[in-house]
Amino acid sequence: MRDRSWRLRVAPAPSACRFARLELRRFLAPLLGETLVDDAVLVLHELVANGIDHAGTPMLLTARVRGGSVRLTVRDGSPVPGRERPLDPSAPRGRGLQIVGSVARDWGVRRHRRGKTTWAELGPADAPVTPQLHLVGPG
Repeated sequence: MRDRSWRLRVAPAPSACRFARLELRRFLAPLLGETLVDDAVLVLHELVANGIDHAGTPMLLTARVRGGSVRLTVRDGSPVPGRERPLDPSAPRGRGLQIVGSVARDWGVRRHRRGKTTWAELGPADAPVTPQLHLVGPG
């Protein structure tokens, strides 16, 4: 099976989370099992919500399906990487990256000249991992 890719640009507005979830589900549903689709939609929601709350810039969302796994990316204009916070049961917020870390097989952040890309890989442990792509500028 060949790789399948999806991209979506969203503004830093609360409606972006819902729109991104719906569009990602539409893309993934014919390609992956229901549980993996649900997990990917949840992870994308958390990454987009972090982008809205902390970057406040337009975002480019991507998904790449390869061999039963999916790699999600959210690129925004802030260079500040997200980080998992210690669990505080009394806090009303701040669990997004804990959710990502518990659902995704792996996740991380890549900084670049105009911000950062937060990525997450989901799928079976034996599925091939999507290679890391690094942007190389002139010079």
